[in-house]
Amino acid sequence: MSALGGLHILGLRARSTPPALEPSAEQSPVVAAQKPDPLVIRLEALGAICHNYPVIKIEPAGADDERVKQQVMHFSDYNKAIVISQHAAQLSWWWLDRYWPMLPVGIDYFAVGPSSAQALRDQGVPVVVPDSGYSSEALLALPALNSVRGEKIIILRGGQGRDLLEHTLKARGARVDCCELYSRVVDPLHGKAIGELILAESPLVLIYSGQVLGALLELVPKACLATLKSLPIIVPGERVANLARGRGFKSVHLAASALAQDMEHRVLDWYTRTRQ
Repeated sequence: MSALGGLHILGLRARSTPPALEPSAEQSPVVAAQKPDPLVIRLEALGAICHNYPVIKIEPAGADDERVKQQVMHFSDYNKAIVISQHAAQLSWWWLDRYWPMLPVGIDYFAVGPSSAQALRDQGVPVVVPDSGYSSEALLALPALNSVRGEKIIILRGGQGRDLLEHTLKARGARVDCCELYSRVVDPLHGKAIGELILAESPLVLIYSGQVLGALLELVPKACLATLKSLPIIVPGERVANLARGRGFKSVHLAASALAQDMEHRVLDWYTRTRQ
């Protein structure tokens, strides 16, 4: 028998493929077609039946967004730049490539995790990433972000995100600007299908962020909510776990991070324990 023995897994996240880079400076960035999720590929190879639904759409800021344009044009004013997601990394490079044929010197780059850093590293930009945790808290624990008094920092992110980085760095004496490169919009397209799956298969649920959790609760039919909250869910970190418990979920399990290998490890651990 395969390792996961026909286990149904419901994976929920923002649309996983970051925005594509348009070659023309006159065009806005667009969201590319969905690419296969490496975690889904691995779990299916282990015998799971995966149902992967994006419940949040990423809508990039348009090329005519004046605030983003001005922040990018004055990018050399900053001492540090922080990228908080894979989407932000892809979009930040799109904008920087438009206005900076050569990146300004003297800026230190940071990212929440390896995926967030990759788009910049692919262009030869050195990026500091926490050794583990891959969260705002882990970033703020880095020595380089503790002594920032008088420095100017830009946070490259999507709207409606957490404010912990901004508020903490300001409290440490930095001047902080937030560059809103995209917005997140709840996508109701798969609400009915998710509800039917919940009632029919009682899947293990993978939830990647607090915003995904909120989107799921918004789009699932009310008749399915009680069943949904009784299902086992796996989340990346204590903050999302606490949000889930606060919204009534009764079986919440923590992965070390949202990285594919950490989520996979937690799925296998949970499945093994339930079969003992």
